[in-house]
Formats: sequence, structure tokens, C-alpha cells
Amino acid sequence: MNLFEFEGKQLFRDAGIPVPQSCLAPSSEALPDLPFPFVLKAQTMTGGRGKAGGIKVCQNEADFRQYALAILGMTIKGHPVHGLLAEEMVSPERELYLSITLQGVKAPTLIASAMGGMEIERVAAEHPQELLRIELDPFLGLKAYQRRALARKLKVADDAKFAAFLERLQKIFFEKDALLVEINPLGVIGGELVAMDAKVVLDDHARFRHEPLFSALEETRASLGYHTPQGDGTTITYVPLDGEIGLISDGAGTGMLALDLVTQAGGRVASFCELGGTTPAEVMYKAMEYTCKSQAQLKSILVVLIGGFNRMDDMANGITRYLADHPTRVPIFTRMCGTMEEEGFRIMDEAGLFTCRGLTEAVEKAVGAAKEGQ
Repeated sequence: MNLFEFEGKQLFRDAGIPVPQSCLAPSSEALPDLPFPFVLKAQTMTGGRGKAGGIKVCQNEADFRQYALAILGMTIKGHPVHGLLAEEMVSPERELYLSITLQGVKAPTLIASAMGGMEIERVAAEHPQELLRIELDPFLGLKAYQRRALARKLKVADDAKFAAFLERLQKIFFEKDALLVEINPLGVIGGELVAMDAKVVLDDHARFRHEPLFSALEETRASLGYHTPQGDGTTITYVPLDGEIGLISDGAGTGMLALDLVTQAGGRVASFCELGGTTPAEVMYKAMEYTCKSQAQLKSILVVLIGGFNRMDDMANGITRYLADHPTRVPIFTRMCGTMEEEGFRIMDEAGLFTCRGLTEAVEKAVGAAKEGQ
């Protein structure tokens, strides 16, 4: 489950992580109980809000009514705005980046940078030396020597307050079964660390351990006109991201390798869809549906398939049947090898779809098409 910013910040607040004072503004008529000036922020399931005009500073009531009405009518990267967060203005001396993730890595990984306030993918591409990655022990968490290295990288004091902040962030990640807990920017304000934004993804497969939390989130979302997508009974795992390339894989390991290769080639993944288990054509059809319908900013789709238990003719039938029912102009590049691959190639060729046996070739084609479509 992807959380809205206000939901992530409530988790932070409950855990004792400092966040700016804020409140939801349900409409342009309901004036927030905050002193002017304050920041008005679109609540939507994507990034890039500032560039799209979804974050505005309100100096007075007239500003609020004008900006609230405009933002509530926005669609950002294909995602409608479902609410407004009014937040006190803060002026950080520095902006940092801090996250803990299980997305695209083999173990819980803390990622940090002194270059906060910008896309972390851009930092990784342009300033890789500014990133610090630390694998976390799921049982012991961040060790003392790792915390000291982190403090040096962020240029903050390695004191009791810093240790407590990190403990609270780890507690949220592990106790809530999160896949991602990200703060960007993490502001340094008067010597205090303040979470100025929040991006949190909870593992839907762990819902049974957190039913009260999930139910409360869904109830609040329903009041904003947002309904959380429910599972479809398949083995599919779908994770939305913020790039331009939809990635479908029939194995988590292969998918992680493909994701790394896409990043190394200068691309950014818009979503990761892992099929899981033995996959009939119907599941491949559903994976195409998730990928094509959930990301309006798609510029290309990369499908990575290895036929062990799965038959490549079934995979090809799932892809071509979906495209017959839902034609798209988004180019699709498929790496296919293994069981029944010759028949799979024949089906894909007849549909006029690019198919190859080399993963690197498919990645390069998908990244190239995405760059051309920007």
C-alpha cells in the first residue's frame, strides 16, 4: 500500500519523528487552522508535485482559496489529486536525504545523502559519491560504527538525538512491514532533524499483521474519494515507482537485475510487476493491465521472461491478447528464453512485437525508446 504524504507523516508523528505542523484541508472552502503564510501541498500518489504546480505558498485567505481550487482540479503524471495538506512554513539550514528500502535490493538498505531535496535517482546518476548505502541487519538494525559513518556523510552530530531519530525510523520500517520509508528532504532546523516530506510503502502481503492500520487508512482515503486497489487473487506483486519504463518480470531476481541494468543505462523504472509462481496467460494479461493502466507517464515497457516452469507461448499469448483488447502506442520490448521459446517468438513476431534473447539488448531498446519519448 502506497501512503499519501499526510499518512506517512502521521506514522512519523506517532513514532516521535519531528514533522512540521499540518492539517488536511478537505476543500477550498474549509480554511486550515494554521497561521499565514503556510504551504499547500497536493496529496497524490506520485512525485513531481512542485514542478506541476501542486505545491503553493499561501500568504492570505485569497491565496488559499485560489490555489486550493486549482490544485484540487489537477492531475499529476496521470494521478488525480485527492486532498490538500496545509503545512507550516519551515526554513531549513540544510536539506538531506534519508530512506530505508527493500525495493530493488536484496536486504533492507539505508540510503543517505547530504544532497536532499532533489530526486535520488538524479543524485545517483550525477553525484554517486554523495550516496551512502548501508545494509541493515533485520535483527540488530544499524550498528554503532555504521551510525558514525552515516553522521559523517550527513555532516551531523553523532549524538543521542541522532541515534534516537534513526531508531524511530527503523522501528517504523520493521514493525510496520514497510517496503520503503523515505524522507526527502530531511531538514536540519535549529540543530533538529525534521521530516519535511514522507514517502511510505507498506507490504500488502503483511496486512494480516496490521489490519487495524490498513482499515483506518482505507476509511480516511474513502472520505477523500480515493479507494485503495485490492488484490486480484493472482501471484502478482506490483510496485509503482516514478520513472518512465514499465518493468514486468517472471522472477524477482531477474527483475532486480533488469532494474539495475535500466538504471545503469540512464533509465528510470515507472513500475515493477513481478509475476511470481507458475504463470498462465491470464496472469501475464493481468500484469500488462497493471503496468499499462497504472502509469500514465509510461514511455516504454520492458518484459523480462525466463522459461523454467513458465511457458513462453503462454506469456506471449497473455501479452498479445491484452494488446488486442487494449491497443497502446507505448513500445514494448521483450526478452524471452526457455520453455517453448520458439513458439513464443512466433506469436510475438506475428503481432509485430520486438522480442530478443538477450537481456542487455532488450534493456537498451527500452531505455532508448523512453528517452526518445521524453
